[in-house]
Amino acid sequence: MTRNQLLTPMFVHDADTGLVIEGLRRYNLFTAVFFLGRHRRLLAEFVALSGAGPGWRALDIGCGPGKLVRALGTAVGPTGVAVGVDPSVTAVEDNRDGVAYHRYEVGPAQDLPVSDAEFDVVTCTFVMHHIPEAQRDAAIAEMWRVLRPGGRLLLADASPSPRIRAAFSLFLGRDPFVDVDIRHYIERVEAAGFLDLSYSRSRDQTGILTAVKPLVHD
Repeated sequence: MTRNQLLTPMFVHDADTGLVIEGLRRYNLFTAVFFLGRHRRLLAEFVALSGAGPGWRALDIGCGPGKLVRALGTAVGPTGVAVGVDPSVTAVEDNRDGVAYHRYEVGPAQDLPVSDAEFDVVTCTFVMHHIPEAQRDAAIAEMWRVLRPGGRLLLADASPSPRIRAAFSLFLGRDPFVDVDIRHYIERVEAAGFLDLSYSRSRDQTGILTAVKPLVHD
C-alpha cells in the first residue's frame, strides 16, 4: 500500500447520504483485521441465510468493495443476476469487472436506482448505521419496494464480544458499537410490512436479521 493510499480517508461524510466509502484498500485492511481473516466465511453465511440460489436476482445495498456481490453471484450463477448499489463512485468504478451477470450502480440506500419488485433477495450489511437517522425508514421502504412478494431481506451489522468492545473502547476512548446493533431495526422492518423476522449472531462478531416480504400485503 502506498503512502497516498494510507492517507486516503476510509469514509467521507455526505449530509444527505451518510458515510460514503472512499479508501477501499483501508476498508479491506480494516475488515481483514476485524474478522481475523475470516471474512470469506462470514460472506458464505450471509449467502446461505439469504437463501439465494441459481437463477435468483440478488441485490446488495452499500456493496463497498463488492465482495458480497461476488459471493451472491456465485450462488445465483449465470442464470441469475447479482447487483451491487453504493453511493461511492470510487467503489462502483472499482467493481465493474465485466462479469456478465454482475452489475454495479451508483446510488444511496434511500433512493435505489432499480425497479419495483426486481429482486428475489436484498442484502444490506454493515451499512445501516452509516445512513443518516432521518433516512433509515426510507432505506427500509426502498428494500420493500425492490423486493418481489415472497422475497427475502437480510440486514447485518457488527456484534462483537464484550472483550472486543472493551478493547476498541480503550483504544478509541468510546464504544463505537453502541449504535450498530441490527436489532435496533426490528420494529422498523416489521412496520414496513415484513414478516418472519429472525435474528442470529454469527461466530464472526456479526448480528444478522432476516425477514420475508409476504406474498399478499394488506
